[in-house]
Amino acid sequence: MSAQSPKVSLYRSIEALEGDVWPEPGESDTAMIRACHALRKKDLRFLTPNEIRLAFSQQVGADFLKEMAVSILEKHPAIDSNYFDGDLLLSVMNSNQFASDATFREKIVACSETIPDGVLDAQTAKEIQTLKAGKPNPGVR
Repeated sequence: MSAQSPKVSLYRSIEALEGDVWPEPGESDTAMIRACHALRKKDLRFLTPNEIRLAFSQQVGADFLKEMAVSILEKHPAIDSNYFDGDLLLSVMNSNQFASDATFREKIVACSETIPDGVLDAQTAKEIQTLKAGKPNPGVR
């Protein structure tokens, strides 16, 4: 996919946008696999911040979610989507999209710079600083 965010309809699912229907998960598949399958079937407008975090962390249709991520992070850069303050931001910053799309990276870095000191735990703040500096994050969670 190009560095430009594709123009997407929030009334379509990742599955529809990709034109690729995955087989239903099996009984032995993990909860994460089931969650990834489920988020692919929802219209983008119904995705939660936690599902967007999962999509970026698992590289499931994340190219279609870049503008949604920016929109959320501009308003709530330290949002706790499920696990800890800044978990959505950290997942986005660990993504292929952040690494490969300079315009997207600039927008996300700008969001990260609006977080007041002391809001994030020390580990999360350090990981974000490492990623902002363009270094790989050895502490990917």
